[in-house]
Amino acid sequence: MKIKKISFHMNFLLFLVMMCLAQSHGGHTKCKLPSQEHLKHRLLRMAPNALLYLDNQNITPDVTLKTCPLNVNQSSDRIQDRSISPWSYRYNEDPDRYPQKIPEAYCLCKGCVSLHNKQTTSMVSEPFFKEVMVLVKTSKCKREKVVYKHRSIKIAQFCICRFH
Repeated sequence: MKIKKISFHMNFLLFLVMMCLAQSHGGHTKCKLPSQEHLKHRLLRMAPNALLYLDNQNITPDVTLKTCPLNVNQSSDRIQDRSISPWSYRYNEDPDRYPQKIPEAYCLCKGCVSLHNKQTTSMVSEPFFKEVMVLVKTSKCKREKVVYKHRSIKIAQFCICRFH
């Protein structure tokens, strides 16, 4: 009889533990992502200049990476084509960040293009970085919304020439 009572109590205790575990995993509402508008508004409050990289309709990142041109394109409307350190853009992507995609410059040449239609090896082409504010997703939840925190990251803005 004692064995049956102990077995019953053990089974009942096991049942309670299982119910508690089931409620802790499925009983809470999942943390939802805030809207894109909310994130944009929050970022602009902290960093008003963020609009410069949030609304870059005039920058079209490349589908395939470009290569170094043979000469400076002096007739182009785009400054990155007229530069002796030409550059183009690709996306810097991070799904746990807002904005998830930021256009970032990449240099097309190792050296710098001279006006004599050749690359000079006495100078190197390198990206110029600027720190920009972004929001980074955390594992925390507040009022059933995912919490984002401000963080500064470096993004290449354009390319410049410097002596080797």
